[in-house]
Amino acid sequence: MRKSHPPHLESTYELSTSIQTTLSKYLAYLLSKKSIKHSTIARRIRALKSIMKHGIDLNNADAVVTFLNMCNWTNGSKDIAIHSYKDYLRMIGIDVELPRIRIEDKLPFVPLESEIDSIISSVRAKVSVFLRILKETACRPIEGWRIKWLDIEITNKCLTITPAKYSKARKPKISEQTLNMLLALPRRNEYVFSPSGKPERFEEELEHFTRNYQKQKNRIAIKLQNPRLRLISLRTFRHWKGTIEYLKTKDIIYVQQFLGHRRISNTLKYIHLANAITNDNEQYLCKVARDSKEAVELIEKGFEFIATVPSENLMLFRKRK
Repeated sequence: MRKSHPPHLESTYELSTSIQTTLSKYLAYLLSKKSIKHSTIARRIRALKSIMKHGIDLNNADAVVTFLNMCNWTNGSKDIAIHSYKDYLRMIGIDVELPRIRIEDKLPFVPLESEIDSIISSVRAKVSVFLRILKETACRPIEGWRIKWLDIEITNKCLTITPAKYSKARKPKISEQTLNMLLALPRRNEYVFSPSGKPERFEEELEHFTRNYQKQKNRIAIKLQNPRLRLISLRTFRHWKGTIEYLKTKDIIYVQQFLGHRRISNTLKYIHLANAITNDNEQYLCKVARDSKEAVELIEKGFEFIATVPSENLMLFRKRK
């Protein structure tokens, strides 16, 4: 039986004894660092394992850096590998300066609502309810997985979302249809979606659920002959909702609060996403001023002051295109 806590090592029986030993020591070292999430530990173990499976000597920093420069991994994967290797070097007491990986700034994929609905209507009941909650509340997948039966307010038709990634707690509304589908699910424990009801197993359960969703989604994409459906991950629902809320309100502060962001900089991308997909003639250019000098320059260019973000000393401006 696979262990869910701590994160298990994948297919260790296929690895050499030396690699198994190294990964076991590395796992014990990461677990001793209380501030690291189990999902982060699992990613770092996979990254280190991938490097070793290519026959790279971890005690040779130059060889590791050369491998990362030559391999065709994405910059995001290389960044995870660098952080994983830094931890390994700390574990064995070696101090080596490693290169920083510059990650490309990419806007997330935003599908059509009809494409999202085509998936929701085609998957199994429990998956369908989970996807409807992601669509209507813009919660993160792990936040949806943490929902308890006590978090459902039937009278007000809303959910209490326990935040992840140090964001803010919030209480978004859901539709009556979603509420009824939610209440029709079987109750096995205090949590709505977790089959075990054990928080220490949430990451593993959600990974299994995600793989299941991906299989169903890919079958639907083939059936409907729409390859764009393959691009709709569980996180895509949050990006779609954030974009739609900005299109509806043109209020970036409201979208920030709706998504639970603590920093407005994390929300600003939804302005670009909204401008990219809208056909509305009333589009705006949006700018941020960090001091009075920048604010004066924007006003002289015809920008209109919208709001301030006191916690970050920012002033928001817009101008019709």
